[in-house]
Amino acid sequence: MKNKLRRYLSVTYLPRWIILTFDISVIIAALVVAHLFLNNLHITLLDWHLISGQAFATVSVYLAGFLLFRPYAEVIRHTTMEDILNIFYALTISIVALILISYLVPAGNYYRISYTILLPQYFVSLGIITTSRVIIKTIFHHYFKQWRYDKTIVIYGAGELGRMAYKAITSDTETHCKVIAFFDDNRTMQGKRLSGIHVYSVKKGFKKIISENKVSELIIAISEEKLKKSNKRKVINLCIKHGIKIKEVAKVNEWINGNLNVNHFKRVKIEDLLGRDTIQLDRDKMRENLQDSTILVTGAAGSIGSEIVRQLISFKARKVLLLDIAESPLYDLQNELLSSFNNPSFEVLIADVTNKKLLRKLFKQYRPDIVYNAAAYKHVPLMEDHPGRAIDVNVGGSKILADLSIEFGVRKFVSISTDKAVNPTNVMGASKRISEIYVQSLAQNNGIDTQFITTRFGNVLGSNGSVVPLFEKQIETGGPVTVTHKEITRYFMTIPEACQLVLEAGFMGKGGEIYVFDMGEPVKIYNLAEKMISLSGYMPHKDIKIEITGLRPGEKLYEELLNDKEHVLPTYHEKIMIAKNQEHNHAVINEAISYLIDQVDDLPEKELVSYMKALVPEFISNNSVHSMLEHKKVNGHDTKTVEAKVK
Repeated sequence: MKNKLRRYLSVTYLPRWIILTFDISVIIAALVVAHLFLNNLHITLLDWHLISGQAFATVSVYLAGFLLFRPYAEVIRHTTMEDILNIFYALTISIVALILISYLVPAGNYYRISYTILLPQYFVSLGIITTSRVIIKTIFHHYFKQWRYDKTIVIYGAGELGRMAYKAITSDTETHCKVIAFFDDNRTMQGKRLSGIHVYSVKKGFKKIISENKVSELIIAISEEKLKKSNKRKVINLCIKHGIKIKEVAKVNEWINGNLNVNHFKRVKIEDLLGRDTIQLDRDKMRENLQDSTILVTGAAGSIGSEIVRQLISFKARKVLLLDIAESPLYDLQNELLSSFNNPSFEVLIADVTNKKLLRKLFKQYRPDIVYNAAAYKHVPLMEDHPGRAIDVNVGGSKILADLSIEFGVRKFVSISTDKAVNPTNVMGASKRISEIYVQSLAQNNGIDTQFITTRFGNVLGSNGSVVPLFEKQIETGGPVTVTHKEITRYFMTIPEACQLVLEAGFMGKGGEIYVFDMGEPVKIYNLAEKMISLSGYMPHKDIKIEITGLRPGEKLYEELLNDKEHVLPTYHEKIMIAKNQEHNHAVINEAISYLIDQVDDLPEKELVSYMKALVPEFISNNSVHSMLEHKKVNGHDTKTVEAKVK
């Protein structure tokens, strides 16, 4: 019997017309009660003809108030303070209207009703209607809904968003959840109740509620603007420690056009696992610097390039040129920009950064003021197997773009590098370091007006080929999650952070600088895997295993942002530093790099890598087929001589 009643109540709601009929009946009954009070409770003294006329008059006005505020349209079992206020507004505006009408109509009209009748009718109606809502809600939640709780939930955030999350949970008939507590960092809220639910501090809540109850999920219901990253990180780590699933309310713009519901509860972002708060840069100054510029972005369809493009368009740059060889991703980005921005000013250019003839034609046609070079091959294992392609694009493409920038008077050239260029142990990192050296040699060459700037940062969360999307796919398929080494660490930043760094560097750079981020503490990849598994609702090592696969060719255990020959200078932004590098002779560097590029398709791969080691003496291969290469003559060029000249 209980199960049948439970199923019936979970899918059946009172029609609005029944609720409205009940409310109108209460108003009529309250009118009779008011007359009884006036006649000292003597029912025989009641003038039923007068009462009937006044009932018609008052009901017509109250009905207008109900239609205006619609208190009958809410689900009674989920009545909130907003619903009670709607009842109050509907009744109050109606009584005010009735009192005004009674002063305007002539004597003998049914609308001319004494306030000694109207006021008791109003207060009795307000009391009965609101009390009935509360009683029905209480009965449902305490006697019926308790039969079907499948899991218990706590809500982190007792503000407006927390109350909306509570309403969404209690209104949903499919989740079968019970909210047993609110957690909040606001001390003035702690110890109070919301909808009969206690509000605790995070510390007391985890000690008392989490420990004593089988809490299965925590919902973060505080907007990003109001929630400190450190507090959020602390709550996430406590949930992981206690084996509790974590979700958060989606951004308001994702549900603002509709009511918040449980489908708007999302998994927390991986960015929340970072060991520092998100870095915010001076966007107003960047906007001033970019609005009157034609800007070329190479690698525009990639993770970094596409975000740079989005931000440039949001800054209202005069024109943004999207250059990439990847046709389909470029087409997708084009459609995204057209649908996301109002009349964006951009142009799509399909081109290869190694095609100097085509690039010169494009530079001549569009005359860019600023170039952001995000085009690169970046996958370490692939470049170990194909060093020629790393040289082609990462070195050759960068050199072509830099040379054309000088030829066509580009104001700023911003090169995007990587922490793998520091004391490189792989071909990809070495190729990016050679690119850095060439760009810096240009910046140190007198008579060149173009300002050459390099930005260097660590791994970018969510970028193509990064570890996070790989882990997500492995978790979705049930594992195992593969980690190359238990002690391997990496620096991380978000895609928007990385791109803001690139734009900020373009603004502050005067030429020759390598900008690096204060990226906080490096993250151990093994711990990151455990946390990602936990955030997905699984138990690490139990539900999903973590498998150690061994370091890949050329892979480091840890990354560096500076090499031994560099020293750091501060900038006006506390999170951005300048790595002042050694001096480079452009003539020597240009000759050596030009030879490497010219011979890329003719020399054996081992000789190419040997030559790269001469250009970058700190390049020491680890765990790679190139690790045993020695300095030797390459097609008549003594690499030791090259190394000496480069130094």
